[in-house]
Amino acid sequence: MNQRLKIGMIGAALIMLCFSLFALPSLAQTNHLQLMVTEEGGKATSLKDLSAGKELMVVLILGADCPLSKKALTEAAEDILKASSDGRVGILGLLVARDDDEDIKRLKKEFNVTFPLYLDRDNSVAAKMGVKVVPTAILLNKDGEILYQGRINDRVEQLGKRSSARRHDLFESLKDVLQGNPVRVAKTEAVGCPVEIRRPKPDANSKVEYYRDIQPFLYKHCVVCHQDKSVAPFSLATYEDATLWMETAIGLIEKKTMPPGQAESDFAMENLIPNPTPMQIDMLRKWVADGMLRGPLPAKPLDLPSPDPEAGELGKPDMVLKQSGPMTLAPIGDDVYRFLVFKLNLKEELKIRSIRLVPSNIKVVHHALMFFGDSANLAETSADKNLINFGLFPGDKGPGYGQGPMLAKYLKLDNKSTRYSFEMIGGYAPGSGSYRAPKGFCWTIPPNSDLLVQMHYHRTGKVETDLSTIELHFAKGDINPTMEYRASNINDEAFLVMPPNERKHTSFDWPVEEDCQIVSISPHGHYTTLSQTLTLKRPDGTRQTLVHVPVYDFNWQKLYTFREPVPVPKGSKINVSSFMDNTSGNPHNPNKPPKAIFMGEKTTDEMVFPFIALTVHKDSQWNLKRALHSGYRNGSVVDLLRHGFGFESPSDQTTPEKMKK
Repeated sequence: MNQRLKIGMIGAALIMLCFSLFALPSLAQTNHLQLMVTEEGGKATSLKDLSAGKELMVVLILGADCPLSKKALTEAAEDILKASSDGRVGILGLLVARDDDEDIKRLKKEFNVTFPLYLDRDNSVAAKMGVKVVPTAILLNKDGEILYQGRINDRVEQLGKRSSARRHDLFESLKDVLQGNPVRVAKTEAVGCPVEIRRPKPDANSKVEYYRDIQPFLYKHCVVCHQDKSVAPFSLATYEDATLWMETAIGLIEKKTMPPGQAESDFAMENLIPNPTPMQIDMLRKWVADGMLRGPLPAKPLDLPSPDPEAGELGKPDMVLKQSGPMTLAPIGDDVYRFLVFKLNLKEELKIRSIRLVPSNIKVVHHALMFFGDSANLAETSADKNLINFGLFPGDKGPGYGQGPMLAKYLKLDNKSTRYSFEMIGGYAPGSGSYRAPKGFCWTIPPNSDLLVQMHYHRTGKVETDLSTIELHFAKGDINPTMEYRASNINDEAFLVMPPNERKHTSFDWPVEEDCQIVSISPHGHYTTLSQTLTLKRPDGTRQTLVHVPVYDFNWQKLYTFREPVPVPKGSKINVSSFMDNTSGNPHNPNKPPKAIFMGEKTTDEMVFPFIALTVHKDSQWNLKRALHSGYRNGSVVDLLRHGFGFESPSDQTTPEKMKK
């Protein structure tokens, strides 16, 4: 069966939230064990027959290609085994919509499914149980009454928002019943992919057609990632794909979740994804309302966008660095942030004009940040036994180390120098893996330096591996002899702590001490940051927006590069404005209930620390590493707040290093 005609997939980057509107008291009066399902091969059988000999039965309503359903195959089985290993609890998976026997065979083989799978061919079982979203877990007793219905855990709580699992709802309901207690939380909101419904015949008189209107929009805004060979977990490359996922896409577009990294600027940018306009969104809605008319094929079909549009643009690389070993990810667990060291073995300085990360498995590499750093410092960090396994889950293994205590412990900065021994030089995001110095400039990597890459991996529900490479192109031709290319961070030195159950607005000015040109910029915060804006304030009083990210998402950090470097005179200021939310209403919040969040580098900490790349005079005395130093000084104050004054956040399991001024 054509997979594009099925329920489709939705992923780390794109999750459909639907509210399962059901009333458990009325459902509980029905003996759901009388419902019939279909075995592989076509034979009908009842849930009662399938639950014979079991005290409890978990029915897992699934979609064969929904990524959360795939993860549920492993998560639900583990929860049952953890709650009861004596066989008192049974489990079966029920595939809905257009899924068929081939899907059962594929899932069993691909995900090593340990329990039986059946089909709900006409969605009748899902409908009678009030299921509108897959995956949904249903716990039945011997009388066929629903004791629990909803999500397996709270790893994904809202549209496109995922974090660490804090409550394992299915496991907790099983534990309650097996201990002879009522289920404390009998209903939760299921999050995932919508159960497919039959649609009316398209209106032949509709003024919106797929090939003429919808396909060009999708190919421009979405299909670089949303195609079979690219990073997104479902495709929007065909008419059939679009009919299945357009309503989901519209919801994500309206919330500015997709396309990812949406931003606004008063300056032209090279890699700024065009934000869909209200008129375009109305067009999409009109197409859905009119039944999704296909329309005639165009005389010249559109070419499918390349999933790697940058491949080959720069020619053959001068150097290719290989990851020291494969990174293996287990089927389930939180996202992994891992630092990998790529050895350069430099005896003299290296001048490069571009750097490009090439994942071997784009399905799991969500994004990456690239730095250079002192070889000895990086080697010391890599050898720290407290970091090697930090952030890994059972079954994860690979090179590098996790993001644990503040990296300042290892960054032995030279206070007499205005340069970093550790500097960001690029990043990777789907469809944008290379970063290039402006014309006439290059990065100068000092001798005895290596590359450090922070990789953000996410899971697919099965064992995955990645073996990324880095391509370097050396600087050739004319390089400006009087100017050099530098990078810095901008630190809000006043930000120390975010109290629980509060929303906060921070604003501060970063002084520009010398004439310079801004090449690129990247807002940065963590999970409580909602939005961030950087504004250029010139001495003459004029103001221009460098970048405004209205919906900041830590999972989609992006480097924005100006089409032409922005001239900035000495005496200017760059204002950084951030809105933060440390309440339970923030789906990104790492703590439920909210707790005090302190300034720090861990993802469960918070910081206002945007990145900026600029050109300055070669003899510049501007101390661009001040932000890094002030961040470490703040670390000392935070240490006192946490420990010396008893304000320690219970979520923090590590003690930051005390930094010297």
